[in-house]
Amino acid sequence: MTFDPSRIIAGESARFAEVLSAIDGGRPVPSCPGWSADDLLWHLTEVQAFWSLVLSSGVTTDEQVEAIQSALPVRPGDRRSVLAMRARATEDLLAALASGPLDAPAWSWFPPDQSVGFTQRMQVHEATIHRADAELTAGLPVSAIDSGVAAAGIDHVLDVMWNWVPASAATTPLGIVLLAPADAAPRAVELYRWSGETWGRSFTDQVGARRASDAAAATAVVRGSAMQLDLLVWSRPGEVTATGDAEVLSAFDEMIAAGIQ
Repeated sequence: MTFDPSRIIAGESARFAEVLSAIDGGRPVPSCPGWSADDLLWHLTEVQAFWSLVLSSGVTTDEQVEAIQSALPVRPGDRRSVLAMRARATEDLLAALASGPLDAPAWSWFPPDQSVGFTQRMQVHEATIHRADAELTAGLPVSAIDSGVAAAGIDHVLDVMWNWVPASAATTPLGIVLLAPADAAPRAVELYRWSGETWGRSFTDQVGARRASDAAAATAVVRGSAMQLDLLVWSRPGEVTATGDAEVLSAFDEMIAAGIQ
């Protein structure tokens, strides 16, 4: 890892709050349809409060997580209180992350990784991407994302955010896209359509994506800096160029449009 996760979480969270505190709370968030600036502010506050409580409580099961729900903060009615709560939630999260080894067991919604380290990685990208959301909401240029953070963000999407299709799903391969950052190693992504049930929902002909081992088999390439590709795979506006198989790129666009909030 080429960056300090705690420093990133602290810095991005502070910038997030700085930007949102300067704009009208009712302004819509273009990258999170249906959310206002105040909704975005509360979202990161609530997320950080939740994960700090998960870690500090030492919970490891779904039942234990349900039991701590009552300890979560209620959304205040005024922005000043939410801003103060955000600052406290970030401090609590950083303290919880620093309190034990990263390989210690801790509940997460991602079955393959039930560790403190998973929460640390997730919260780096949660703070970074929502900081970008805040800047987009304010009509500001998206400020720099460290190239190491961006490369790790791409990996997190490939390995976690897109990695939830049930093993029993019926799949049809579509092709391979090469994500080619100018400042990081390329990542090959296999696209496919799948049908099945998960999380209590049914899906039909949904586009899925997973890492591909054979980059040479790619028939389409998406190029940009690691930062721009990171924004793109998290379903934010990214300045990239795409070349190659039009059908594969169309499926990739459909995958991106499905969104990550």
